[in-house]
Amino acid sequence: MRYSNIQILRVFAAVGVVLHHLGYYAPRYAEVGREWLLFPVFVSFPVPLFFAVSGFVLAHAVRSASPGRFLLARFLRLYPGFWLAVVGTLLLMRFRVFTEIHRWLVKMTSVGSFTLWPGGEGATAYTLGVEWSLIYEVFLSAALAAFALFGSKRAVPVLAGVWLAVIAGKVVGWPNLYTDVIPHWSTIALSAFNVPFLFGVLAYQVKDAGRPLRWAVLPAIPAIMYFAATVPTTLELAWVCWGVAGVASVWVAVQLPQLSDRNPLVRLGDCTYGLFLVHVPLMWAVLYPASRLGWNGRVEVLWLAGAVAIVGGLAFGRLESAIHTRLRPIAKWTATDFGGVLVRLNHVLRRGLGLLHPHRVHR
Repeated sequence: MRYSNIQILRVFAAVGVVLHHLGYYAPRYAEVGREWLLFPVFVSFPVPLFFAVSGFVLAHAVRSASPGRFLLARFLRLYPGFWLAVVGTLLLMRFRVFTEIHRWLVKMTSVGSFTLWPGGEGATAYTLGVEWSLIYEVFLSAALAAFALFGSKRAVPVLAGVWLAVIAGKVVGWPNLYTDVIPHWSTIALSAFNVPFLFGVLAYQVKDAGRPLRWAVLPAIPAIMYFAATVPTTLELAWVCWGVAGVASVWVAVQLPQLSDRNPLVRLGDCTYGLFLVHVPLMWAVLYPASRLGWNGRVEVLWLAGAVAIVGGLAFGRLESAIHTRLRPIAKWTATDFGGVLVRLNHVLRRGLGLLHPHRVHR
């Protein structure tokens, strides 16, 4: 079953992330901003909501595929669009659209920049400004596949619950330990940033239960968000609260009547991953040149940066979605399909070699 309402949550979360980064970068690079862009609903809620959505959706996906096929499907979902966004951003940096520092960043990219390996803060140069969340996405996808080896229907929720309990114990016993934004492979499993994702996995197990409670849960969501935004607490506990609000939003969205797949917002949901990937570089492409031209403090720069980030990001998202649609069937290929591709590739290479060096082929 396709839960089209979740697509709406993706759109809201993606726009929230854009507004958060607009409120963060515009004052720093163009000396212009608006206070409402710093509201906690934009600063703190979108990424936990994204993670809760991912946990719910992947808990469904891992039940219908073997661990290997699940990982291949996740690879095809995450990496091709990510690589395309990185290459495009590196070109902008190389041609000095940003600053001289960014131009030097091109030379600092490494294998870790393209693999999303959790190497820790300062170990790898990142170009998109959002890689930290993708590192968690990759890690959590691999963890779900590992859980599925013991049984996707029973082992996944049980092991996710155990993992959540361990993190909760760490939060209580060693608060704010392992809260680096860029995680290291040795600490990422105990980070509280995993909590919304695990909430999403567990929420999938009760997706068909408690339907009459949806009208009670719905008003509780803004109450939880208000608590998380106003009550002083640790970073981890605040993240847990935002995660509760995020997974509650996902659960309510599933309980409500599903919108048509033709709904414009539902269709935009397919473009949100691409928007998420490139919105920060697109902002920079407006803010840095505006600053060099002496347009600091002009509100037009703020709105232009936001419009370019959203419109350009959605356009890239449409391209990324089309590429993923073409690649997605690969996750269902058999060994025979892969063998056929290798045979055809070998034939193409031999023909190419023949055109370049005919005397070698005929010998």
